[in-house]
Amino acid sequence: MVRPLGALVLLLTALAIPILGVQPQVIRLKANQSIDAADAQLKAQGWQPAGDTGLQPFERELSGNRLTSLSGCSGTGAGFCRYDYRRGRQRLEVITVAGPDGSGLVQRWSETPNLAR
Repeated sequence: MVRPLGALVLLLTALAIPILGVQPQVIRLKANQSIDAADAQLKAQGWQPAGDTGLQPFERELSGNRLTSLSGCSGTGAGFCRYDYRRGRQRLEVITVAGPDGSGLVQRWSETPNLAR
């Protein structure tokens, strides 16, 4: 049997969760957004760069930037580059293509939980 006070506490807790900001943040990236702007936005939301430190020089050159979230770039085609981020156990991958001026433009992104402990 649930006592009235217990039910009230449960109700108040459920109502307080959104107010306290416990809900997960929605990633609000946009297609064709510059990777520099996306990187700043993600960092402001608590995402940490998690790029590859063993990049080849051509990958850094293709990316056109010095972002520490860079994980790699393809050497052919549209110039796809991948940027990785972490926030707690969450992982985020951002894929860019080369824009008209050579800078990276966000094409797509995906978020996955980290299964490793």
